[in-house]
Amino acid sequence: MRWVIGIIFSLLGVLLLTQGLSLRAAGAGTIDGDGIGVYFLGMEINDKVATADIPTYANGFLGTGTILLLLAVSLFVILLKEKNTFKPIRRKNHA
Repeated sequence: MRWVIGIIFSLLGVLLLTQGLSLRAAGAGTIDGDGIGVYFLGMEINDKVATADIPTYANGFLGTGTILLLLAVSLFVILLKEKNTFKPIRRKNHA
């Protein structure tokens, strides 16, 4: 179960980093109108983000993705140091 949490943290971290990089690229380019909508995993974060605020959202996504990846790496290091995580779970004999 602990490995699954580490994998989920890794996937979310990578997705957040890619979203942050795409927002940073969008902020550097020309944007029509007042701003853009920010979506993550199909959920609406903000419908109208002003052009001046796009780098702030990009830095938020990049920071959160970095933190999740650091948590995942530290969890993987802890799990790899434990020798009993690779052993299969066996029933205890109570007789």
